[in-house]
Amino acid sequence: MTDASGIAERGPTLFSSVALHSEPMANAELLSIGAELLLGETVDTNAAFLGRELAGLGLPLSGVRMLPDDRVVLRDAFADARRRSEVVIATGGLGPTHDDLSREGLADALGEAMREDPVLITTLEERFRALGPMPEANRRQAMIVPSAEALDNPIGSAPGWWVDRDGAVTALLPGVPSEMRQMWTEQVRPRLAARFALAPVAIRSVKAFGIGESAMAERLGAILTRPPEGVETGIYARDDGVHVRFSTRGELSTLDRCVEETVRALGDNVYGTDDDDLATVAMARLGELGTRELCSWEADTEGALLAILSAAAPANGAVRYVGGVLDVGGGGGPPVGDAVLQVSLLHQDAGGRSRVRVALSGAVSMPPTELRIHGSGPQRLRRAAYAALDAVRRLSSSAR
Repeated sequence: MTDASGIAERGPTLFSSVALHSEPMANAELLSIGAELLLGETVDTNAAFLGRELAGLGLPLSGVRMLPDDRVVLRDAFADARRRSEVVIATGGLGPTHDDLSREGLADALGEAMREDPVLITTLEERFRALGPMPEANRRQAMIVPSAEALDNPIGSAPGWWVDRDGAVTALLPGVPSEMRQMWTEQVRPRLAARFALAPVAIRSVKAFGIGESAMAERLGAILTRPPEGVETGIYARDDGVHVRFSTRGELSTLDRCVEETVRALGDNVYGTDDDDLATVAMARLGELGTRELCSWEADTEGALLAILSAAAPANGAVRYVGGVLDVGGGGGPPVGDAVLQVSLLHQDAGGRSRVRVALSGAVSMPPTELRIHGSGPQRLRRAAYAALDAVRRLSSSAR
């Protein structure tokens, strides 16, 4: 029985942070505002999005804070962040209700009084015209301080703020992800790029399955611990394997060499680079072996395999996924396809390790094989699905 993942259950491990620059970088901080975040009722996907965006822009985050809907706490947080950093981005707290206090918190930190803006009031009233009279509470969203520029929100009622004062830029963005992303992309990101002389960060990654973080670090050696000057490296455990990341503000060819060395060192554990995903790679392999339609049949995975395959990006020449069913023991069977991928997640042992039984039948076949995986909860289910896909992408031509 082989270990299909080799993934330890812990967060990102940064093995090197060797970035040398002739000019100082601007610092960026993120404030995520809302009691629902602190209570665990809402997952802060905005922070992940903005972290990637800011890094690509050349403004990597130096810190992220989750804050309650408390005016005094917000005032102090804005004041502290503006003293430390040239860029402060805040998400959430721009709604019309009593607990939406981001505007008040920043106004207090700036020492400025808010006033109602007639243009914003008109815009809000126009937005509500088709829905009936605008609730009085929404007038709060038309409040602004003298040093702030309002940021239009074309898909929501909460305008944002852009404040450039005392050598620091502060942007208030809505907490609703779709509104935040559009405002960031169309208004905040271009302003930041124009405001600061930024050297964009280039990132390359290598993705592997069937090897753990420690084993990968040992195999890569100096590629991680002594990378080229100006290159940062990191290893991250994910449900779909272990990713190693290289980033730089320097020559892109340096990253290309790092990727080439990493691929050589990791051998057939590597399934892709950058935007490649394991499901698409596996489906492409089935296409190479002559399969045109794939269906799935899984037990005790709560549909993890079905969800991953359904979301896989289509590729030319790859097998087409036609659907699947849950519970191998159930009646009816899977949809008809050239090949059927069967996955059964077995019980965990006393050490928390699990086994997954994988088989493939039809135009391409693979005898039942048991693979060992790690993880718990939803992570365990997804790793079972990815272990099956990794077995598929490793199929030899003799599987036909």
